[in-house]
Amino acid sequence: MWIQEDLCRQTDIEGAVALLKANRVRRMHDLIEGLLEYSRVGKTADSENQVDSRELVNEIIDSLSPPKGFTIKIKGEMPTMYVDRLQLGQVFSNLISNSMKHHGGDKGKIRIKGESYGDVYQFSVCDDGKGIAPEYHNKVFMMFQILESSDFESSTGIGLALVKKIVEEHGGTIRLESAVGEGACFYFTWPKNRSSE
Repeated sequence: MWIQEDLCRQTDIEGAVALLKANRVRRMHDLIEGLLEYSRVGKTADSENQVDSRELVNEIIDSLSPPKGFTIKIKGEMPTMYVDRLQLGQVFSNLISNSMKHHGGDKGKIRIKGESYGDVYQFSVCDDGKGIAPEYHNKVFMMFQILESSDFESSTGIGLALVKKIVEEHGGTIRLESAVGEGACFYFTWPKNRSSE
């Protein structure tokens, strides 16, 4: 933002205070937007259509503009499904962007995979980042939960709670498998009941 650039050029205390206030206003805006999104899940009447999940994920990856050092691969069966495109997109977008943001390095690998299991599709978003200790596996899906103080300025703590609500609203489940130093894998299911194989 050009306002922040101007404020950063100022070296006085007033400039620093103004920048701090601008950051707080931006964070409050992001927080309100996140809460509104969370409250709308299940209440919007967005139409369901045939969605090619591989094409959707490719579009999301392109829009997120991964840093040069990140490799993102899509593997397995990525079905065409009869779904709410916006909400499935929100789930993938949040999980992929979290993998990049919380990776802990400038280089990384992210793998997105789709598999067919009975009456559901299971998708996974896995990375080779710093991982999450088992005692925090349930906490990450709670509202306003931020695991590291360094994330306070860039995260609202709503993203994964929103993902969980969307997945469960559509009859699916979500879980995390991770250990410190071993990366993280988020697995979520989506019913096939109206999918096209």
